[in-house]
Amino acid sequence: MRPTRPNILVALCVAAAAVTWGALQVLESRGTVLPPLPWLGPFSIGVLGAAVVLSAVSLHRRLLGRPGTKPPNPIGVARLAALGKAGSHAGALIGGSYLGWLLLLLPDLDVIGRRDRAVVAVAAVVASLVLVVGGLLLERVCRVRPPRDEDTQAVA
Repeated sequence: MRPTRPNILVALCVAAAAVTWGALQVLESRGTVLPPLPWLGPFSIGVLGAAVVLSAVSLHRRLLGRPGTKPPNPIGVARLAALGKAGSHAGALIGGSYLGWLLLLLPDLDVIGRRDRAVVAVAAVVASLVLVVGGLLLERVCRVRPPRDEDTQAVA
């Protein structure tokens, strides 16, 4: 598995924002009332992001061999690396979709209902950013370091 590149995450975010904004524009032009944005979305994304960040910190402590920690299982580390990659990609897509909402709502912030939705959208974008950063951090913690020259000479 290759490390996640930030430009891929930016592309996912921009694509999700464009698709969401376009779909909402079409719905709104047809007279459809836009659905509300509940606070459960940003809260859930924030909890996921916090869990991924805490996993990265905990795994880092275990890999360093800090007192009171056990060495991690190698297959568990591989699973956490996959979780980090999935978290960063999901965060980029979810954040992009909420960004599309925000772009649609920005011109009419004087309307109270749209302003309330925009606040929820901003909170969701921030929570998604926490998930992306946590995923990248977890992925980095799980990275296997290449062997040093001293290690390879000792084996030979």
